[in-house]
Amino acid sequence: MRTTITVPEDLFLAAKPFVGKRSFSHFAREAIRQQVERLKRERLAREMEEGYRAEAESPSLDPIWYTVDGDGL
Repeated sequence: MRTTITVPEDLFLAAKPFVGKRSFSHFAREAIRQQVERLKRERLAREMEEGYRAEAESPSLDPIWYTVDGDGL
């Protein structure tokens, strides 16, 4: 897909030394991909923390499962 984005000049100039022999479009694609992956990891961590907190406040497991019998281990 082709799209046009506007990049402030200071950001473009700051990125330019890191672009190297690639096109700026390739550099931008990789930067966006990395940012999306980072945001996905952050969202997953947040959702997991929320789930752990909710489970701690209102456990969904039967209390019998909280005690582990060590016999036979």
